[in-house]
Amino acid sequence: MLGLFFYLFLHNPMTRLHKVYLLFHFSMMLWPLTQFAARTTDNPHFQLFYISASFSSLALQGAGWLVLTFFLTGQSYLLTRRASTALAVPVALTVIGILANPRGLFVRTGGDIWVQREYGPIFWILFAEIVLLCLLSMICIVKALRRGVTPRHRSQVGMALKGLLLFLAFGWADLLVNVVFSPYFPDIPGITSLGLALSALYFTTSIQRYRVFDIVRIAQKDIADSLAAGLIVIDAHDVVLECNRSMESYMAAKTGDRVDLAAFLRECGTDTAETEAFMAKYGSVIPERVQMELAIPGPDAVGMRHVLLDASPILSGTKELLGRVISMQDVTEIRYLVEEKNRQNEMLQLRNRELVQIQEELFKANLKLEQMATTDSLTGCYNRRFLMQRLEHEMAANIRYHIPFAVIMFDIDLFKQINDSYGHLIGDEVLFGTAEAVRGILRRSDLLARYGGEEFAIYLPHTNRQQAEKLAERLKETVESNRIVTGTAGLYISITISVGVLSVEGRQTPSEARESAAYIRHLFEQADAALYEAKNNGRNCIVGRKLA
Repeated sequence: MLGLFFYLFLHNPMTRLHKVYLLFHFSMMLWPLTQFAARTTDNPHFQLFYISASFSSLALQGAGWLVLTFFLTGQSYLLTRRASTALAVPVALTVIGILANPRGLFVRTGGDIWVQREYGPIFWILFAEIVLLCLLSMICIVKALRRGVTPRHRSQVGMALKGLLLFLAFGWADLLVNVVFSPYFPDIPGITSLGLALSALYFTTSIQRYRVFDIVRIAQKDIADSLAAGLIVIDAHDVVLECNRSMESYMAAKTGDRVDLAAFLRECGTDTAETEAFMAKYGSVIPERVQMELAIPGPDAVGMRHVLLDASPILSGTKELLGRVISMQDVTEIRYLVEEKNRQNEMLQLRNRELVQIQEELFKANLKLEQMATTDSLTGCYNRRFLMQRLEHEMAANIRYHIPFAVIMFDIDLFKQINDSYGHLIGDEVLFGTAEAVRGILRRSDLLARYGGEEFAIYLPHTNRQQAEKLAERLKETVESNRIVTGTAGLYISITISVGVLSVEGRQTPSEARESAAYIRHLFEQADAALYEAKNNGRNCIVGRKLA
């Protein structure tokens, strides 16, 4: 019988809370059962076995309290494999020690075990273990109450706390009367059993009052009532088993009533031929799903509304009809939307050409905006933001595949004197003319950007140190030979630049690849340092560095 109980318990659909509580309740029954059994025999061996079994059940009780508390407080996620093992191992060791009773470490006996027995260290370990587990349970309960849970959840958690206090109160009383002060008091049997019985009675009453185990059914009912569609579940004889709240606006049906769909359809004024065709499929030998659209008076008899009636069969594994689910959904708005959509489609076709034209204009505008967002308006070079984005995009590949690259930074020498001497308009011409001259000698893959003020930066992919320095020399010579018109006849400006070259070759560390933004800042710091070294060396020169 016990085996059948566990088979049904493990193989039937129950929530984890059901299973945890039933196991907990089962362990509560073991103590009074084994205590009673110990008093039914005079055989010391049987008495020792029953007493050991009863105290083993107490060890399970302590662990059961903690597990049940986790589930009632909604913290079952804490019962990981590691936590479950940490809880189960000491309990299992204690149970093994109680049942084995090595050298009388649990209980020492003399004659009648029930009367003449002394408890050993394992008993006190068991007692300390139970107290510790119960204290952990109380801590979890108090934390749950402080979190501001819902009234229903507070009822469940409060139920566990009161049951735990009952169990502890009677357990302490039994320990004090029958163990610690046993020489001063007569043996009073059943104190702990009474506490367990009262706890179980309290749990049963609380579960019924707060409907703790009805959560699935309550949730199903709440879900059904929250649906806008009317819903009726009937059996094979058309008797209503369940009906949600929304069905009241479509049909007057209550649990236990018999549904006559044919009469309902006639009352709705449905065409006789459609009604007969619907009922023929509805009552066919081979049950099938049938649908029909009705027109019934709206709420408060204002206008008509269109309702989709759906009847779906509920079949057993052998295709036997067990009942049906009948739903009614208001599709008036959907029908209106479909008609409105058809009208709008005609208008959309007329506006299609306008939209295509607007789309082309937007595409052109987006291209222009993208160009404005990525380029410098004065020089036509890329701006600093685009340069950084491009480098962040390519840096990981450069480092992963050990691709050499270089960064050149150059600054127009004595640019402030040009502005002071010729004015800012001529200064702008100098910036533009310099950018044009530099752009003319770069490869298509190179990227020229205005870094700030009169300072420019060039990114050279797939370029080693020798190639970068050669290009820098050519760059310096090109800018120096460039003549910029000042607006005065016969007067031209020739400028020079200071150049800093940073080449990157060889393997880079993985951390540099991951932190690309910081790595790029470091690169530009090095290139900028080379540029300032060129300025300090008298300008119009090149300083190269290599970052290995």
